[in-house]
Amino acid sequence: MATLTIQVDNPAILSSIRKVLNALDGVRILPQRRSKSTTKKKGIDEALEDVRLGRVSGPFSTPEEVFDHLGI
Repeated sequence: MATLTIQVDNPAILSSIRKVLNALDGVRILPQRRSKSTTKKKGIDEALEDVRLGRVSGPFSTPEEVFDHLGI
């Protein structure tokens, strides 16, 4: 058994491609596996979520204010 992966950049043609592949004898369409890179949030997304949820401090005028806030 061989596996062929097809990447479709135009979602508008995906339905037609599925119909053609389903019509072929011996061809099976497997569910898409999500890679970690597509499901993992990027740093900016995490930061924006922190802001949205109020998990931020400051603003601080001096480094000393930051250190005092952090208890350092």
